[in-house]
Amino acid sequence: MLTLDGVEVVYNRVALVLKGVSLRVEEGSIVALLGANGAGKSTVLKTISGLLAAERGEVVRGEVNWQGKSLLRMPASQVVERGVVQVLEGRRVFEHLTVEQNLLVGGYRRGSLRAARQALDVPYAYFPRLKERRAQRAGLLSGGEQQMLAISRAVMSNCKLALLDEPSLGLAPMLVEEIFEIVQRLNADEGLTVLLVEQNADAALRIAQHGYVLEDGRIVLDGTAEELRANQDVAEFYLGLAGVGSRRSFRDVKTYRRRKRWLG
Repeated sequence: MLTLDGVEVVYNRVALVLKGVSLRVEEGSIVALLGANGAGKSTVLKTISGLLAAERGEVVRGEVNWQGKSLLRMPASQVVERGVVQVLEGRRVFEHLTVEQNLLVGGYRRGSLRAARQALDVPYAYFPRLKERRAQRAGLLSGGEQQMLAISRAVMSNCKLALLDEPSLGLAPMLVEEIFEIVQRLNADEGLTVLLVEQNADAALRIAQHGYVLEDGRIVLDGTAEELRANQDVAEFYLGLAGVGSRRSFRDVKTYRRRKRWLG
């Protein structure tokens, strides 16, 4: 179980980005964290994974716990040792290495090269396209294949919790559907717990059990995936469904009005 309780994060000792964020991810579940650009979604993931320090960020208040142990201010390498891995936005594969070399780098926690090679069967089973291209340099893969590789590299680390940051970014709708389906299978078959940050709310809520909406550094709404999909405000502002016969102008869509309705 992952819990964040009242987390506040400051960048450069000046900019308050997270303002009392609390959320809960049950072990073995998929939880979606939704929100617009700049809401603080990636900061939530970096707070968990220990990558805040690299960007001069700091948790000034609150707690972050995974399986009953605090991750607060823990170096990123130790967070990975506890089974928590972040798949960064933009994929970030090692472009000069082959597909298989990228995967073996991800498998360093297996203890030996032999053990890492034996573990290759798992990502290759879920992403057969990577097996076909295992000797190809990662920089020559398509965007969708690179996203498959980034997720597979996390799987190779034998992680228990995967933090996925915008896995649909820049991908065609068919590829998004394929990748999300495989994430759902990894959750069901391998027991992988997933915290999924996404702007594609529709795709995220189709595979998640629970969701949170983050706005201006605050959680303004949470509920089951079904409840969020049925929520009028979520449908209007994140699913693009303004309602039949609606004549509202986009000029009327103000962040403070949304927050007022949700908090009211």
